[in-house]
Amino acid sequence: MSTTHGNAEPELRFPFSDRRLLAVLVTLATALFTFATRLRLNEKPWGDEPHYLIMSIALSKYHTFDLTQAYENRDYWDFYPENIDKHVFRNADGAMVPLHNFGGPLVWALPFDWWGRAGAAAVIVLASVLNVINMYWLLRELGIVKAYAGVVTALFIVGTPLYMYSSMQFIEPLGALLVVFAVRVVLHPEPSWARVAVASAGLGYLPWIHGRFIVFTVILGVLLVARADHRSWRAYLPAVVPMAVLVLALELFNFISYDTLSPAPGNSAYGDGLFQIPPYTGLAGLLFDRQYGLLSHFPLLAVAVPGMVLAFRRRVLPSHVVILGTVVVYVLTVSTFKTWWAGWSPPGRLLVVLTPLFAYYVAVVLQRLHSWIAVTVAALAALGGFLVSVTGDYYTVARFATSAGVGKDPVLEGLTERLHLGNLTHLLPSVRETPDSGFYLLWYGEFLIFVAIVWLAGHFRPADRIPTRPASALFPVVGALRRRLRRSSSAESVVVTGVRAPPVPQSHGQHGGRRSTPPPPDTP
Repeated sequence: MSTTHGNAEPELRFPFSDRRLLAVLVTLATALFTFATRLRLNEKPWGDEPHYLIMSIALSKYHTFDLTQAYENRDYWDFYPENIDKHVFRNADGAMVPLHNFGGPLVWALPFDWWGRAGAAAVIVLASVLNVINMYWLLRELGIVKAYAGVVTALFIVGTPLYMYSSMQFIEPLGALLVVFAVRVVLHPEPSWARVAVASAGLGYLPWIHGRFIVFTVILGVLLVARADHRSWRAYLPAVVPMAVLVLALELFNFISYDTLSPAPGNSAYGDGLFQIPPYTGLAGLLFDRQYGLLSHFPLLAVAVPGMVLAFRRRVLPSHVVILGTVVVYVLTVSTFKTWWAGWSPPGRLLVVLTPLFAYYVAVVLQRLHSWIAVTVAALAALGGFLVSVTGDYYTVARFATSAGVGKDPVLEGLTERLHLGNLTHLLPSVRETPDSGFYLLWYGEFLIFVAIVWLAGHFRPADRIPTRPASALFPVVGALRRRLRRSSSAESVVVTGVRAPPVPQSHGQHGGRRSTPPPPDTP
């Protein structure tokens, strides 16, 4: 490996163009995700999967949002040949409310009508591949060089929940796609009105997919509006109108159908809600739990946390502000949810929606360290996640960790037994068994040590390997406020000293002179 321009970001000799490299990555992802999906179509769906498909039956066969007929007539018998518990609950007003929102089944309604379960599965595979494409371009647009963007994207294809959930009829890949695209639009130097409108529509549709995704609608929606040119009210239309129409449509639908304005009426009827458990308990479950934890099953993502620390720079890095703010607010929100383990599901489900964003921080670490040792360790961590996913492809019920009882993950225990690692899984906490255990403090402490070691290793490497841009380059309101404060300060200096301060230079970009920030080197 070599570097250019002294402390500039690494320039690696790589023969492929961005499009050719992305074509290779898309081919890998499509083949892997399709292979896993084909294996699972031979088996029954589990967890929430059959209930999403039953919602599709209600839409396709009965043309209604009422699931009663589909459940009572056992229309699900083709893919789930036994009686199933109804995921419909009575709310405080007596209305029967489906536990899940209809956003996912509406997306795959036509493919399901044409090809059944395989059609719904094809939509999830497509969404997962689009996640890979958007993840790669996110890295490139934020200054990650081609080689590291390719390496990190490949590692995320095989070693993260993107692979695991690409083969099942859960809605998380759909949510992840809309979130990562919205982040790309918010961070783009010159987003077109069409891209802004599509991002706005995606943010408006997120709570249709799941009520907890309303967090992204609020955070990224505010940022999307803040991106607009504040001098023209027309610039706000593509950012506001699609999102507002879809959110209001959901509220109207929920009020008419279930007599509630909650974006997650099913969870409310079921008894779920925010601030039901302490955040440190829920966070331990989300990250370290031996059945549902994200990092305990996909250790590659642990590298993202020191990347978050390394991204703090003297100059404000807008990408870091946007991405970290989105991640932290969502994680803290769902960590207080009573069912943070997301029901009878595979590990890491609630954080799948953030996985494409975590790729940026993993890439920050690898590009800052610029070492084959770091890449090798990351590859080994991805291999661990791949073994977890591919084992669940062949043992479909084992992927749903609760199938072995509370506190036991059949996939992890089977892998440690085959690798002769003893009772290694018992070193991980079981948060459902001991929700108030101080054992979590040990894991938090050990993880902080890991974060500190990686951060120190990167801290002494050239910081300029990761390009930065001032926040005012992306948010015109911030730039206008700063210029106004400077002019006010200049006027005060004239009054006090009688000496006029030199004028503040202003750049003139494509949109009304709000910026002219050059793109980071080696970006598409």
